[in-house]
Amino acid sequence: MATAAQRTFILAVAAAEGTRQTSKAAALATFAAAGYAASALATYQSALAAADVAYLTAVNTARNTEGETLGTLGNYGPIQGQIGNLLIGY
Repeated sequence: MATAAQRTFILAVAAAEGTRQTSKAAALATFAAAGYAASALATYQSALAAADVAYLTAVNTARNTEGETLGTLGNYGPIQGQIGNLLIGY
């Protein structure tokens, strides 16, 4: 069972992920409204990167507050590895 501090961390990560997904959806909607124009691509990519940076910052802040020993988060967030990779046909 999670401690109160761990629960706070888990909720903070969930909130950060929700914010990231909302930001990415808004960026996609803006890009789509621009007709997926090449001129809007850089703005779209910047918005995606900013959403990821905000997420990692929020997770690191929550981790430091709670005292988690997850190591360096790097660019991947609190759960590292190839979780989403699937080998189709193997």
